[in-house]
Amino acid sequence: MKLNLFKKFLIALFLIALLPLVLSSAILFLNLRNTGTQLAAKISDATDRQASESLQSRARQIAEDVAQFLAETENDLRLVAALPKDSSTLSTFYDSRNLEIWRRAGSAEKPSEERVTIPIYASLELIDKSGRQRFVIKEGKELPAEQLKNVSIPSNTEFRSENYFEKTAALKKGGIYVSHLTGFHVAKKEQLGSASDSEHAFGGKEYRGVIRFSTPIYRTGGTFDGVVVLSLDHRHLMEFSQHVLPGSVEKTVFPSYMSGNYAFIFDDEGWIITHPNFWDIRGFYPDGAPVPHYSSSSSKEDVATGRIPFNLDFAGFIHPNYPVAARAVRERKSGYVDTTNVGGARKVMAYAPILYNSGEYSRYGIFGGVTIGFQTDLFHEPAKAATAIIHEQMRDHLKKSGLILALTTALALLAAWRISRGITRPLALLTEQARALAGGTGSSRVEISSGDEVGGLAADFNSMAAELERRNSHLLETLTELDRSRHEVTGERNFMEGVVNSISSAILPFSCSGVLISINTNGRAILGEAPVIGEHYRAVFDRWPELVARIDDTVAGVRSFGRSSFTADGRYFDVGVFPIGKDMEQGITVTIRDETEKERMREEMIRMDRLASLGKLSAGIAHEIRNPLTGVTLLLDDLHDRPEFDPESREMMGRALQEIERVEKLVNALLSYASPPHTELREGELNRVIEETLLFFRKACEKTGVSLLSTHADIPPFVFDQDKIRQMLLNLLRNSLIATGSGGVISVTAGIEDTMVVLTVSDTGQGIPADDIPNVFEPFFTRSQGGTGLGLSITQRIVEEHHGVISVQSIEGEGTVFTVRLPLPLRSEDT
Repeated sequence: MKLNLFKKFLIALFLIALLPLVLSSAILFLNLRNTGTQLAAKISDATDRQASESLQSRARQIAEDVAQFLAETENDLRLVAALPKDSSTLSTFYDSRNLEIWRRAGSAEKPSEERVTIPIYASLELIDKSGRQRFVIKEGKELPAEQLKNVSIPSNTEFRSENYFEKTAALKKGGIYVSHLTGFHVAKKEQLGSASDSEHAFGGKEYRGVIRFSTPIYRTGGTFDGVVVLSLDHRHLMEFSQHVLPGSVEKTVFPSYMSGNYAFIFDDEGWIITHPNFWDIRGFYPDGAPVPHYSSSSSKEDVATGRIPFNLDFAGFIHPNYPVAARAVRERKSGYVDTTNVGGARKVMAYAPILYNSGEYSRYGIFGGVTIGFQTDLFHEPAKAATAIIHEQMRDHLKKSGLILALTTALALLAAWRISRGITRPLALLTEQARALAGGTGSSRVEISSGDEVGGLAADFNSMAAELERRNSHLLETLTELDRSRHEVTGERNFMEGVVNSISSAILPFSCSGVLISINTNGRAILGEAPVIGEHYRAVFDRWPELVARIDDTVAGVRSFGRSSFTADGRYFDVGVFPIGKDMEQGITVTIRDETEKERMREEMIRMDRLASLGKLSAGIAHEIRNPLTGVTLLLDDLHDRPEFDPESREMMGRALQEIERVEKLVNALLSYASPPHTELREGELNRVIEETLLFFRKACEKTGVSLLSTHADIPPFVFDQDKIRQMLLNLLRNSLIATGSGGVISVTAGIEDTMVVLTVSDTGQGIPADDIPNVFEPFFTRSQGGTGLGLSITQRIVEEHHGVISVQSIEGEGTVFTVRLPLPLRSEDT
């Protein structure tokens, strides 16, 4: 954009006054924004650290509680070892050890909670020195003698591979053996059932494992006399982690695994032993073999079925910090790390060791570790609130600064304008009159009375203007004559273009070199926007090689000029090639007329004539066959009832009667096709007709094991023949039922698209071969054993009687969809 002298003066003065203020405001704003960003980052870091340390403290507290619980269990074991070994005393002890558990009840639709008091120990065993159980209380009941086993043999133990008797028998007096968690693995499907995740799973299988606490019994003389065993019920261990609600002092009956906000416990070997997802807990197959841990090489089948107990030492492929946390716990350290669980939730995971060194846990001096996870995003809520306050303050400052800057800008602009106007006004007036002279408007005279150089320039300008006005008058007379001639030529050209555009054919003239000169409106309608003026006809018709070859032959003299038929893209055209001038000295003209609709109407008339003739022939044949067929039926029926015929003869006559009955059905179908009943149109509700038909048809589907589904939108009443539409729907449903085997599905839907009622019947059956689809509506065409081939022909005629359209889509081996579109007339209130 070119600037005049006034604008240059104005901009220069304006920038001198305003630029320092703008720069200082921008620097101040940037400093404030950087300060706000740094402050928000520090708040976020402090919040993350405080929240992580809070989770870590909570994990340590839970770890201490678990360690205390384990110590109390050892005390109970020592007490049992010291008690008299009669059943009454042992039963009294067992019944005195109970704790409450908090668990879900009800169903996913009506969830509830319950607090139940259960025994701390799943079982109490007294075993003799040979390994034979002498006394067992399990799940609150004393086992009869015939159920007692020799547990020195691992396969006789509850979980088919335990060796707690052997381990305990090798201990000295007062020694205690504590096993790792033992229990049958619970697969994913067993816990979830039909639920999507463990948070919404009710009534699924529960993990029932135990941790064995056992000590040897020695007689007074130091002779080994047996073993006493307390089996800690795993559900009590679950209570320590199951109800933790990270980020809140409240508790929950069951945590949300998908959110990442939950706690779990793992043992000193890295195996998870408490978790919302039971399939993540270590376990055994029914034969006693341990289920392998989840790893990057786990099979797709194991992952899908949930046979993937979780071991932190081998979970680095999910997140590298899982093994880090396990190693730190073995070093008796607490802390926190960033992780991502299998569900994809990003979280901070605090961990703390459970200090314990009895039995199998003496290797590291820990029972395992407690972890508490909390979503990372939730840590940042306080930082986000502080950042919002900072941004609000900055916006307020920016508004005030903007107001001050706007006022200063207005004052600076006003001052600069007054100074610039005083300097440039005389020059601007001279420039304005010079432009008026160039444009031929105004008096082209400059009124400046000053005696300086500007006044002299004004006098010379006035003299020049007078001479230019004289010459301009002469030139305007000449231009007026030329303009009149131009209008006449333009009118003739527009008339010719209107005539050409009104022709129903595409007209494309090409020069003698084959270049497109013009194209009319119908040419664009047929060829689209692709043809460009100046292109060669080979480029214009590049998608129709046959037409290009025809034009080449005509230009070369191999073919004569004139019209011929042409088919392309599924359309019919009448193409003409004609010379322009003698011997094509000015080029050629190509005309194209779309004959597609005319050809389709001709084919439809042929089809209608053929169907009409077929109907008359069918009616005649049906009438001629029915009478003798009735006589034959009566004679065979009479012969069938006579006693002198042997059973084999009567069976053959019975089969003959069945075949005659099938022929009679075919005759009735022919008569129905040849002489359809009169269409009775009256207003009705399509949805009601559909529901009545489906009610009638549902039992037939149930007998064959096919599911029948229906969905329909709200369709207003409209005029149609209810009986014929019902017949049409039954024909489509029968075809779907024949094609669909047991376990398949037939679906019926109804809705409205624009001004059409759309009814679809789909199935998951065997489908229709692609070669048969064009013939499915033809009379007597069928692939069904015993079918007449008239069902779909009658269906098509019913649809056409309602001025509708029926179409079919099918994939062989997958299913078929029939779509019926019926016009929905406008009601009076819609017009």
